[in-house]
Amino acid sequence: MGVIGAGPSGLVACKTLAQFGLPYTAYEAGERVGGQWVLDNSSGSSVAYRSLRTNTAKRICRYADYPLPDHYPAFPGHEQMAEYFDSYARHFRLHAQIRFGTRVLEARPRERGGYELLLGGGERVEHDALIVAVGNLWEPEWPEFEGEFSGPLIHAKDYRDPGDPVDCRGRKVLVIGLGNTACELAVELSKSDSASRVYLSARSGQYILPKIDTAIPHPSDPLDFPFSWLPRGIRDALFRIFFPRAMGRVFARLPAPESLGLPAPPADFFEKRFVMNDHLFERLAEGGILPKPGVRSLSGNWVEFSDGSREAVDVIIAATGYRFSLPFLSDAVLGCTAEELSLFRGVMHPRRHDLFVIGVMRAICSIWPRSEQQMAFVAPLLAGQYALPSRAEIDRESYRILEVPFGNCQFHTADLRRELKRGRKRMAKKNSAGG
Repeated sequence: MGVIGAGPSGLVACKTLAQFGLPYTAYEAGERVGGQWVLDNSSGSSVAYRSLRTNTAKRICRYADYPLPDHYPAFPGHEQMAEYFDSYARHFRLHAQIRFGTRVLEARPRERGGYELLLGGGERVEHDALIVAVGNLWEPEWPEFEGEFSGPLIHAKDYRDPGDPVDCRGRKVLVIGLGNTACELAVELSKSDSASRVYLSARSGQYILPKIDTAIPHPSDPLDFPFSWLPRGIRDALFRIFFPRAMGRVFARLPAPESLGLPAPPADFFEKRFVMNDHLFERLAEGGILPKPGVRSLSGNWVEFSDGSREAVDVIIAATGYRFSLPFLSDAVLGCTAEELSLFRGVMHPRRHDLFVIGVMRAICSIWPRSEQQMAFVAPLLAGQYALPSRAEIDRESYRILEVPFGNCQFHTADLRRELKRGRKRMAKKNSAGG
Protein backbone atom coordinates (compact mmCIF):
# COMPACT_ATOMS: atom_id res chain seq x y z
CA MET A 1 0.00 0.00 0.00
CA GLY A 2 1.18 3.51 -0.72
CA VAL A 3 0.43 6.41 1.62
CA ILE A 4 1.02 9.95 0.41
CA GLY A 5 1.72 12.32 3.28
CA ALA A 6 2.95 11.84 6.84
CA GLY A 7 0.97 14.59 8.49
CA PRO A 8 -1.68 13.84 11.14
CA SER A 9 -3.91 11.88 8.74
CA GLY A 10 -1.05 10.10 7.00
CA LEU A 11 0.32 8.89 10.33
CA VAL A 12 -2.95 7.31 11.34
CA ALA A 13 -3.14 5.66 7.91
CA CYS A 14 0.29 4.11 8.48
CA LYS A 15 -0.53 2.99 12.00
CA THR A 16 -3.86 1.39 11.02
CA LEU A 17 -2.40 -0.44 8.01
CA ALA A 18 0.30 -1.86 10.27
CA GLN A 19 -2.30 -3.01 12.81
CA PHE A 20 -4.04 -4.98 10.06
CA GLY A 21 -0.77 -6.53 8.91
CA LEU A 22 -0.84 -4.65 5.60
CA PRO A 23 2.57 -3.71 4.16
CA TYR A 24 2.93 -0.05 3.22
CA THR A 25 5.33 2.71 2.35
CA ALA A 26 4.56 6.35 3.08
CA TYR A 27 5.98 9.24 1.08
CA GLU A 28 6.55 12.55 2.85
CA ALA A 29 7.91 15.59 1.01
CA GLY A 30 9.20 17.10 4.26
CA GLU A 31 11.95 15.91 6.56
CA ARG A 32 9.74 15.10 9.57
CA VAL A 33 6.22 14.04 10.42
CA GLY A 34 3.45 16.46 11.41
CA GLY A 35 2.54 18.19 8.16
CA GLN A 36 1.20 21.69 8.57
CA TRP A 37 1.92 21.70 12.32
CA VAL A 38 5.65 21.83 11.63
CA LEU A 39 6.59 25.49 11.34
CA ASP A 40 8.45 26.11 8.07
CA ASN A 41 8.22 22.43 7.14
CA SER A 42 10.72 21.66 4.39
CA SER A 43 7.83 20.30 2.30
CA GLY A 44 6.67 23.88 1.79
CA SER A 45 3.13 22.93 2.75
CA SER A 46 3.04 24.23 6.32
CA VAL A 47 0.53 26.98 7.08
CA ALA A 48 1.65 27.37 10.70
CA TYR A 49 2.50 30.75 12.20
CA ARG A 50 4.31 31.28 15.48
CA SER A 51 1.23 32.06 17.56
CA LEU A 52 -0.85 29.19 16.10
CA ARG A 53 -2.82 27.09 18.58
CA THR A 54 -5.50 24.46 18.09
CA ASN A 55 -9.10 25.57 17.83
CA THR A 56 -10.40 22.41 19.47
CA ALA A 57 -9.53 21.34 23.00
CA LYS A 58 -6.88 18.66 23.48
CA ARG A 59 -9.49 16.15 24.67
CA ILE A 60 -11.07 16.36 21.21
CA CYS A 61 -8.04 16.77 18.94
CA ARG A 62 -6.27 13.66 20.25
CA TYR A 63 -6.02 10.27 18.64
CA ALA A 64 -8.41 7.79 20.26
CA ASP A 65 -5.60 5.57 21.58
CA TYR A 66 -2.90 8.16 22.23
CA PRO A 67 -3.80 11.06 24.56
CA LEU A 68 -2.08 14.40 24.49
CA PRO A 69 0.24 14.91 27.50
CA ASP A 70 -1.38 16.15 30.70
CA HIS A 71 1.00 19.09 30.94
CA TYR A 72 -0.13 20.48 27.58
CA PRO A 73 -2.57 23.40 27.80
CA ALA A 74 -6.21 22.95 26.83
CA PHE A 75 -5.43 24.40 23.37
CA PRO A 76 -1.89 23.33 22.45
CA GLY A 77 0.42 25.37 20.23
CA HIS A 78 1.99 24.22 16.98
CA GLU A 79 5.28 23.19 18.64
CA GLN A 80 3.43 20.95 21.09
CA MET A 81 1.30 19.43 18.33
CA ALA A 82 4.35 18.75 16.17
CA GLU A 83 5.99 17.09 19.19
CA TYR A 84 2.83 15.04 19.78
CA PHE A 85 2.72 13.74 16.21
CA ASP A 86 6.39 12.82 16.33
CA SER A 87 5.83 11.01 19.63
CA TYR A 88 2.86 9.15 18.12
CA ALA A 89 4.97 8.02 15.15
CA ARG A 90 7.75 6.82 17.44
CA HIS A 91 5.37 5.06 19.81
CA PHE A 92 3.88 3.03 16.95
CA ARG A 93 7.26 2.69 15.17
CA LEU A 94 6.14 4.33 11.96
CA HIS A 95 9.31 6.16 10.93
CA ALA A 96 10.97 3.13 9.34
CA GLN A 97 8.27 2.90 6.67
CA ILE A 98 8.20 6.60 5.84
CA ARG A 99 10.41 7.91 3.05
CA PHE A 100 11.17 11.49 4.03
CA GLY A 101 12.15 14.18 1.54
CA THR A 102 10.27 12.25 -1.15
CA ARG A 103 7.62 14.03 -3.19
CA VAL A 104 5.12 12.12 -5.32
CA LEU A 105 4.92 13.82 -8.72
CA GLU A 106 2.44 11.52 -10.41
CA ALA A 107 0.22 8.55 -9.59
CA ARG A 108 -0.71 6.60 -12.70
CA PRO A 109 -3.22 3.70 -12.57
CA ARG A 110 -1.95 0.30 -13.69
CA GLU A 111 -4.05 -1.84 -16.03
CA ARG A 112 -4.15 -4.65 -13.47
CA GLY A 113 -5.12 -2.31 -10.65
CA GLY A 114 -3.06 -0.28 -8.26
CA TYR A 115 -0.77 2.59 -9.14
CA GLU A 116 2.67 3.44 -10.41
CA LEU A 117 4.14 6.44 -8.61
CA LEU A 118 6.70 8.77 -10.10
CA LEU A 119 8.83 10.19 -7.30
CA GLY A 120 10.76 13.43 -7.21
CA GLY A 121 14.13 11.85 -7.92
CA GLY A 122 12.80 10.08 -11.01
CA GLU A 123 12.30 6.72 -9.27
CA ARG A 124 9.15 4.75 -10.06
CA VAL A 125 7.44 2.51 -7.51
CA GLU A 126 4.24 0.46 -7.56
CA HIS A 127 1.49 -0.12 -5.02
CA ASP A 128 -1.72 -2.14 -5.07
CA ALA A 129 -3.69 0.66 -3.44
CA LEU A 130 -3.19 4.34 -2.71
CA ILE A 131 -4.18 6.30 0.39
CA VAL A 132 -3.98 10.04 -0.12
CA ALA A 133 -3.49 11.99 3.11
CA VAL A 134 -2.18 15.38 1.98
CA GLY A 135 -5.12 17.40 3.34
CA ASN A 136 -6.65 20.48 1.77
CA LEU A 137 -5.05 23.34 3.69
CA TRP A 138 -1.83 23.98 1.81
CA GLU A 139 -2.52 25.51 -1.65
CA PRO A 140 -3.55 29.16 -1.20
CA GLU A 141 -6.79 30.48 -2.59
CA TRP A 142 -6.03 33.97 -3.83
CA PRO A 143 -8.77 36.60 -4.12
CA GLU A 144 -9.17 38.45 -7.39
CA PHE A 145 -8.87 42.23 -7.28
CA GLU A 146 -9.43 45.01 -9.75
CA GLY A 147 -6.30 47.16 -9.96
CA GLU A 148 -2.92 46.73 -8.32
CA PHE A 149 -1.50 47.32 -4.87
CA SER A 150 1.88 49.05 -4.53
CA GLY A 151 2.82 47.56 -1.16
CA PRO A 152 3.47 44.04 0.11
CA LEU A 153 0.56 41.65 -0.47
CA ILE A 154 1.00 38.18 1.03
CA HIS A 155 -1.18 35.16 1.68
CA ALA A 156 -1.71 34.03 5.27
CA LYS A 157 0.19 30.83 4.37
CA ASP A 158 3.38 32.87 4.33
CA TYR A 159 2.69 34.84 7.51
CA ARG A 160 4.81 33.88 10.53
CA ASP A 161 4.59 36.84 12.91
CA PRO A 162 4.16 40.64 12.78
CA GLY A 163 7.75 41.03 11.57
CA ASP A 164 8.04 38.04 9.22
CA PRO A 165 8.01 37.91 6.20
CA VAL A 166 6.82 41.52 6.07
CA ASP A 167 7.40 43.98 8.89
CA CYS A 168 3.88 45.05 9.87
CA ARG A 169 4.94 46.84 13.05
CA GLY A 170 3.87 50.46 13.14
CA ARG A 171 2.11 50.13 9.79
CA LYS A 172 -1.47 50.04 8.57
CA VAL A 173 -2.44 46.46 7.78
CA LEU A 174 -5.50 45.11 5.98
CA VAL A 175 -6.44 41.50 6.72
CA ILE A 176 -8.88 40.05 4.19
CA GLY A 177 -11.14 37.21 5.35
CA LEU A 178 -13.20 36.19 8.36
CA GLY A 179 -12.13 32.62 8.99
CA ASN A 180 -10.18 31.40 11.99
CA THR A 181 -6.81 32.44 10.57
CA ALA A 182 -7.97 35.90 9.51
CA CYS A 183 -9.40 36.62 12.95
CA GLU A 184 -6.33 35.30 14.77
CA LEU A 185 -3.95 37.37 12.64
CA ALA A 186 -6.07 40.50 13.03
CA VAL A 187 -6.07 40.08 16.82
CA GLU A 188 -2.32 39.47 16.93
CA LEU A 189 -1.56 42.45 14.70
CA SER A 190 -3.81 44.72 16.77
CA LYS A 191 -1.62 44.40 19.87
CA SER A 192 0.04 47.60 21.07
CA ASP A 193 3.54 46.61 19.91
CA SER A 194 2.45 45.59 16.42
CA ALA A 195 0.54 47.33 13.60
CA SER A 196 -0.50 50.96 13.99
CA ARG A 197 -3.94 50.16 12.57
CA VAL A 198 -5.66 46.92 11.57
CA TYR A 199 -8.55 46.67 9.14
CA LEU A 200 -10.52 43.41 8.83
CA SER A 201 -12.34 43.03 5.52
CA ALA A 202 -15.16 40.47 5.21
CA ARG A 203 -17.58 39.88 2.36
CA SER A 204 -19.80 37.50 4.34
CA GLY A 205 -20.46 36.75 7.98
CA GLN A 206 -19.47 33.98 10.36
CA TYR A 207 -20.64 32.60 13.67
CA ILE A 208 -17.94 33.45 16.21
CA LEU A 209 -17.39 31.69 19.54
CA PRO A 210 -14.73 31.89 22.24
CA LYS A 211 -12.54 28.84 22.67
CA ILE A 212 -14.39 26.75 25.25
CA ASP A 213 -13.23 23.42 26.63
CA THR A 214 -16.66 21.81 26.81
CA ALA A 215 -17.73 18.17 26.99
CA ILE A 216 -17.96 17.71 23.21
CA PRO A 217 -17.82 14.02 22.24
CA HIS A 218 -14.74 12.64 20.53
CA PRO A 219 -15.40 11.22 17.02
CA SER A 220 -14.55 7.74 18.34
CA ASP A 221 -17.18 7.87 21.08
CA PRO A 222 -20.32 5.77 20.48
CA LEU A 223 -23.58 7.57 19.82
CA ASP A 224 -25.83 8.15 22.78
CA PHE A 225 -29.50 7.22 22.95
CA PRO A 226 -31.70 8.03 21.04
CA PHE A 227 -29.38 8.78 18.11
CA SER A 228 -27.79 5.34 18.37
CA TRP A 229 -30.92 3.52 17.22
CA LEU A 230 -32.72 6.05 15.03
CA PRO A 231 -32.64 5.57 11.23
CA ARG A 232 -30.06 7.86 9.68
CA GLY A 233 -32.56 10.10 7.87
CA ILE A 234 -34.58 10.78 11.01
CA ARG A 235 -31.45 11.20 13.12
CA ASP A 236 -29.96 13.76 10.74
CA ALA A 237 -33.24 15.64 10.46
CA LEU A 238 -33.54 15.88 14.24
CA PHE A 239 -29.97 17.06 14.54
CA ARG A 240 -30.59 19.80 11.98
CA ILE A 241 -33.54 20.96 14.08
CA PHE A 242 -32.12 20.79 17.59
CA PHE A 243 -28.49 21.75 17.00
CA PRO A 244 -29.32 25.25 15.68
CA ARG A 245 -31.70 25.77 18.60
CA ALA A 246 -29.03 24.85 21.11
CA MET A 247 -26.41 26.99 19.41
CA GLY A 248 -28.89 29.84 19.11
CA ARG A 249 -29.08 29.99 22.90
CA VAL A 250 -25.29 30.13 23.06
CA PHE A 251 -24.99 32.90 20.51
CA ALA A 252 -27.74 34.89 22.23
CA ARG A 253 -25.33 35.43 25.12
CA LEU A 254 -22.62 36.80 22.84
CA PRO A 255 -22.40 40.09 20.94
CA ALA A 256 -24.02 40.02 17.52
CA PRO A 257 -21.20 40.33 14.93
CA GLU A 258 -23.20 42.93 13.01
CA SER A 259 -23.39 45.12 16.13
CA LEU A 260 -19.60 45.43 15.91
CA GLY A 261 -19.52 46.20 12.19
CA LEU A 262 -19.09 42.68 10.78
CA PRO A 263 -21.49 41.09 8.29
CA ALA A 264 -24.36 39.13 9.80
CA PRO A 265 -23.76 35.36 10.10
CA PRO A 266 -25.48 33.07 7.59
CA ALA A 267 -29.02 31.94 8.36
CA ASP A 268 -27.93 28.29 8.10
CA PHE A 269 -25.81 27.20 11.07
CA PHE A 270 -24.32 24.43 8.92
CA GLU A 271 -23.12 26.64 6.07
CA LYS A 272 -19.72 27.44 7.56
CA ARG A 273 -17.46 26.16 10.28
CA PHE A 274 -17.64 28.35 13.37
CA VAL A 275 -14.79 30.76 14.09
CA MET A 276 -13.20 30.19 17.50
CA ASN A 277 -11.58 33.31 18.92
CA ASP A 278 -11.28 34.64 22.46
CA HIS A 279 -10.43 38.27 21.74
CA LEU A 280 -11.95 39.37 18.42
CA PHE A 281 -15.10 40.92 19.89
CA GLU A 282 -13.23 42.93 22.52
CA ARG A 283 -10.69 44.22 19.98
CA LEU A 284 -13.52 45.28 17.67
CA ALA A 285 -15.34 46.96 20.54
CA GLU A 286 -12.17 48.80 21.61
CA GLY A 287 -11.42 49.96 18.09
CA GLY A 288 -8.19 47.98 17.89
CA ILE A 289 -9.61 46.25 14.81
CA LEU A 290 -11.66 48.27 12.30
CA PRO A 291 -14.21 46.22 10.35
CA LYS A 292 -14.62 46.80 6.62
CA PRO A 293 -16.75 45.16 3.90
CA GLY A 294 -15.32 43.30 0.93
CA VAL A 295 -12.60 44.81 -1.26
CA ARG A 296 -13.76 46.35 -4.53
CA SER A 297 -10.48 47.59 -6.03
CA LEU A 298 -6.84 48.48 -5.39
CA SER A 299 -4.92 51.53 -6.57
CA GLY A 300 -1.42 52.18 -5.32
CA ASN A 301 -1.68 51.98 -1.54
CA TRP A 302 -5.39 52.80 -1.59
CA VAL A 303 -8.09 50.17 -1.09
CA GLU A 304 -11.69 50.81 -2.09
CA PHE A 305 -14.33 48.70 -0.36
CA SER A 306 -17.75 47.59 -1.55
CA ASP A 307 -19.50 50.35 0.41
CA GLY A 308 -17.50 53.01 -1.45
CA SER A 309 -15.17 53.84 1.45
CA ARG A 310 -11.42 54.08 0.85
CA GLU A 311 -8.43 53.52 3.12
CA ALA A 312 -4.69 53.89 2.62
CA VAL A 313 -2.85 50.80 3.88
CA ASP A 314 0.76 49.64 3.90
CA VAL A 315 0.37 45.84 3.91
CA ILE A 316 -2.35 43.43 2.79
CA ILE A 317 -2.64 39.90 4.15
CA ALA A 318 -5.06 37.67 2.26
CA ALA A 319 -6.37 35.14 4.78
CA THR A 320 -8.73 33.80 2.14
CA GLY A 321 -8.36 30.08 2.63
CA TYR A 322 -7.08 27.22 0.52
CA ARG A 323 -8.16 25.21 -2.47
CA PHE A 324 -8.18 21.41 -2.56
CA SER A 325 -5.56 20.11 -4.96
CA LEU A 326 -4.18 16.68 -5.83
CA PRO A 327 -1.44 17.60 -8.32
CA PHE A 328 -0.17 14.02 -8.63
CA LEU A 329 -3.58 12.73 -9.77
CA SER A 330 -4.86 14.02 -13.10
CA ASP A 331 -8.48 15.01 -13.69
CA ALA A 332 -8.67 12.10 -16.12
CA VAL A 333 -7.83 9.68 -13.32
CA LEU A 334 -10.21 11.31 -10.85
CA GLY A 335 -12.94 11.79 -13.43
CA CYS A 336 -13.30 15.42 -12.29
CA THR A 337 -11.32 18.17 -10.65
CA ALA A 338 -10.14 17.58 -7.10
CA GLU A 339 -12.58 20.19 -5.79
CA GLU A 340 -15.48 18.30 -7.41
CA LEU A 341 -14.37 14.92 -6.08
CA SER A 342 -17.10 12.62 -4.79
CA LEU A 343 -16.18 9.68 -2.58
CA PHE A 344 -18.06 6.67 -1.27
CA ARG A 345 -18.76 7.35 2.40
CA GLY A 346 -16.45 10.32 2.02
CA VAL A 347 -13.43 8.01 1.70
CA MET A 348 -13.23 5.78 -1.42
CA HIS A 349 -13.33 6.73 -5.09
CA PRO A 350 -16.63 5.28 -6.38
CA ARG A 351 -15.04 3.83 -9.54
CA ARG A 352 -11.50 3.16 -8.33
CA HIS A 353 -11.80 0.92 -5.31
CA ASP A 354 -8.06 1.10 -4.71
CA LEU A 355 -7.97 4.88 -4.25
CA PHE A 356 -8.78 6.48 -0.89
CA VAL A 357 -8.65 10.06 0.36
CA ILE A 358 -8.70 10.64 4.09
CA GLY A 359 -8.62 13.81 6.14
CA VAL A 360 -10.49 15.98 3.61
CA MET A 361 -13.92 16.92 4.84
CA ARG A 362 -16.18 19.63 6.11
CA ALA A 363 -16.37 18.98 9.82
CA ILE A 364 -17.06 20.72 13.10
CA CYS A 365 -14.55 18.49 14.87
CA SER A 366 -10.80 18.12 14.62
CA ILE A 367 -9.75 16.48 11.36
CA TRP A 368 -7.28 13.73 12.32
CA PRO A 369 -9.47 11.98 14.94
CA ARG A 370 -12.02 11.62 12.17
CA SER A 371 -9.32 10.43 9.76
CA GLU A 372 -8.63 7.76 12.36
CA GLN A 373 -12.21 6.56 12.06
CA GLN A 374 -12.02 6.66 8.28
CA MET A 375 -8.97 4.38 8.34
CA ALA A 376 -10.82 1.99 10.64
CA PHE A 377 -13.17 1.60 7.67
CA VAL A 378 -10.54 1.51 4.90
CA ALA A 379 -8.14 -1.05 6.43
CA PRO A 380 -10.69 -3.92 6.70
CA LEU A 381 -11.57 -3.39 3.03
CA LEU A 382 -7.91 -3.61 2.01
CA ALA A 383 -7.44 -6.62 4.29
CA GLY A 384 -10.27 -8.53 2.59
CA GLN A 385 -12.53 -8.42 5.66
CA TYR A 386 -15.18 -6.22 4.09
CA ALA A 387 -17.15 -6.56 0.85
CA LEU A 388 -18.42 -3.49 -0.97
CA PRO A 389 -22.13 -3.05 -1.71
CA SER A 390 -23.59 -2.82 -5.19
CA ARG A 391 -22.51 -0.15 -7.64
CA ALA A 392 -25.89 1.52 -7.26
CA GLU A 393 -25.45 1.79 -3.51
CA ILE A 394 -21.89 3.03 -3.88
CA ASP A 395 -23.16 5.80 -6.15
CA ARG A 396 -26.02 6.59 -3.77
CA GLU A 397 -23.65 6.88 -0.81
CA SER A 398 -21.01 8.94 -2.61
CA TYR A 399 -20.91 12.70 -2.13
CA ARG A 400 -18.73 15.69 -2.80
CA ILE A 401 -16.52 15.83 0.23
CA LEU A 402 -16.15 19.61 0.19
CA GLU A 403 -19.84 20.38 -0.22
CA VAL A 404 -21.48 18.28 2.50
CA PRO A 405 -22.88 20.54 5.24
CA PHE A 406 -21.08 20.46 8.54
CA GLY A 407 -22.46 17.75 10.75
CA ASN A 408 -21.89 15.76 13.88
CA CYS A 409 -18.61 13.85 13.54
CA GLN A 410 -19.97 11.02 15.65
CA PHE A 411 -22.69 10.51 13.02
CA HIS A 412 -20.06 10.03 10.32
CA THR A 413 -18.21 7.52 12.48
CA ALA A 414 -21.40 5.66 13.38
CA ASP A 415 -22.37 5.42 9.70
CA LEU A 416 -18.94 4.03 8.80
CA ARG A 417 -19.25 1.44 11.55
CA ARG A 418 -22.72 0.40 10.41
CA GLU A 419 -21.54 0.03 6.82
CA LEU A 420 -18.47 -1.89 7.95
CA LYS A 421 -20.70 -4.29 9.86
CA ARG A 422 -22.91 -4.79 6.80
CA GLY A 423 -19.84 -5.24 4.60
CA ARG A 424 -18.43 -7.91 6.89
CA LYS A 425 -21.72 -9.78 6.70
CA ARG A 426 -21.58 -9.54 2.89
CA MET A 427 -18.04 -10.91 2.99
CA ALA A 428 -19.05 -13.79 5.28
CA LYS A 429 -21.95 -14.63 3.00
CA LYS A 430 -19.68 -14.48 -0.05
CA ASN A 431 -17.11 -16.75 1.59
CA SER A 432 -19.82 -19.17 2.67
CA ALA A 433 -21.24 -19.37 -0.85
CA GLY A 434 -17.77 -19.85 -2.27
CA GLY A 435 -17.07 -22.63 0.21
